Amino acid sequence: MFDRRRGIAVALVLVALASGSAQRTKSADSGTGALVSAYDGGAIYQQQCSTCHGVRGEGVAGVAPSLRLGATLDSRATLLAVARGSRRNGAVMPSWCGLLSDREIADVVAYIRVTWGARPQAPTEGEVATACRSSAQRGAH
Repeated sequence: MFDRRRGIAVALVLVALASGSAQRTKSADSGTGALVSAYDGGAIYQQQCSTCHGVRGEGVAGVAPSLRLGATLDSRATLLAVARGSRRNGAVMPSWCGLLSDREIADVVAYIRVTWGARPQAPTEGEVATACRSSAQRGAH
């Protein structure tokens, strides 16, 4: 019985990955939607984020914090830091609003949460757009 459940779970993940954009219409909070979003975000993370945060999210002392923080990655603060950028202990992370699309930012946050967070959760494009709008209004760009 357990092997059958595992087989069904693997099949569902493969179908989700194969269907790509069709899955994007599903709720971003669903585990499957988060996995698809994270799959897309992994390539962006490796290209845009790994130089500072490390390929394995280990961070670089004095440059960028470790992303291996578990439950704290599931907070809204993670989305805001990626979207708006941050200044912490003398290190500066750029705002990705305007440099990446809302979808790409959501995918990167999903990748971080699925890979190092406590539970898979992808932000919606609307949540990213709101974060970017409020960032622009505050002059944080």
